Order: sequence, then C-alpha cells, then structure tokens
Amino acid sequence: MSSPAIKSVPAPARRSVRAGNPVAISVLPAVDEHGGVVTFMTPGRHHQYYSAEPSELNAALNQAVRAAQWMPEIATLVVTVAQTGVRAGRRIGFRLTAH
Repeated sequence: MSSPAIKSVPAPARRSVRAGNPVAISVLPAVDEHGGVVTFMTPGRHHQYYSAEPSELNAALNQAVRAAQWMPEIATLVVTVAQTGVRAGRRIGFRLTAH
C-alpha cells in the first residue's frame, strides 16, 4: 500500500520588493528640533537617526494626514500632508542618516 503523494508548495515570501518600490513601515517618529535627532520604533527594534531638516520634518508631521512611513532601503522617512485637489495628499521625503 503506497501513501498518497504530497505536493510541495513554495512558501509565500514575507514581503516582496519590486525594483523601484521599497517596503514602507508605518512609524510614529519623535523629533528633537535642536539636535536633529529622529527616534522611532519598528516591530522589534528602536531606531535613532539624524535629520538635517528637523524643523521642516516637525512641521510636516504636524500637518500629516496619515502615519509616517519609514523606507529602510533608501533611508527615507515619508510624511503625507494634505494638498488641495490631490485626494491622496502630497508625500514629502526626508533623508535620515546614522546617528
């Protein structure tokens, strides 16, 4: 008596990243305007970076219409703010460097 054949099915990828479309992680950043330090948490990890534009970043966060998005592949924090005539809002990217 033979056992039924078991078909192997590949496991789905955890996250797929297509070229030009980096993964974005929702974060709630804290910004030190005097020192330029930006701090936030991602699942399982604490991050601390430097922003050359802390005042502009803080102003954008004050006008944000959704959670900020951290894109680790390009070291950019993206903040979406309201814009008249644009339903999805305007996305503003802030490059962050190691602190």
